[in-house]
Amino acid sequence: MPLGVLTAALLGGCRPAEAPGKAAQGPPATPPTPVAPAPAVPPPAVPPPAPAPATGHAAPPSPGIPRPALAYRDNFIRIWRFYFALAESPTIGFAQVHQESRWKPTAQSKYASGIAQFTPATAADYAPLLPAAVRAQCPSKAGCPTDPNWALNALSLYDYNLHRRHAWAETPDDRWRLALAAYNGGAGWIIRERVRANNSARWADIVNACMRKAEFCKENREYPVVILEKWLPLYQRWLGL
Repeated sequence: MPLGVLTAALLGGCRPAEAPGKAAQGPPATPPTPVAPAPAVPPPAVPPPAPAPATGHAAPPSPGIPRPALAYRDNFIRIWRFYFALAESPTIGFAQVHQESRWKPTAQSKYASGIAQFTPATAADYAPLLPAAVRAQCPSKAGCPTDPNWALNALSLYDYNLHRRHAWAETPDDRWRLALAAYNGGAGWIIRERVRANNSARWADIVNACMRKAEFCKENREYPVVILEKWLPLYQRWLGL
């Protein structure tokens, strides 16, 4: 796995830099360098299972969960566990996809597309990093963000790398809030803002040290909150995980 490509992917989020309505992707041209990025770990060598339709016995979505989520339920659980094993609950990934697209693989914004809302740059960065079985279904160097199976693999690998990178966080909750904020706005901003927060390991301190425009600080602050506090409980009840 080319380290340079993966580092570029981690420094940018799934958002363009300070795009209207989106959090900023990464630091300005001259970022400080007191905190070195941690290298990412490649996923296991065994390819993930092929997509499968939802099983007929699966419970329908709970109120508040879009019904299309049922179509991706079984496959996304398998994909998430391929990258995280049993270390982290797939309910976090489900809640994140809900926030990103409400489970619409055709979702489009001005700068991002697909069920996981990847920008073209981040999709291209992650295309060569996915397992061979996934790459075989998407030979494009630009990635396939509008293909749900590709996008759910890319989101899971991106989350895996970001979660590992923020292992220094004070608590497991801080760690996930920082990882999600990095997915939304770019890990480079977390590095800069942590420095401004006196190298705190707490998400609250780092988010309060936000260095971006007010609207981007607001979006990046609210992104992990709504995922973990609003949508996560819905998916925990539905999935029972």
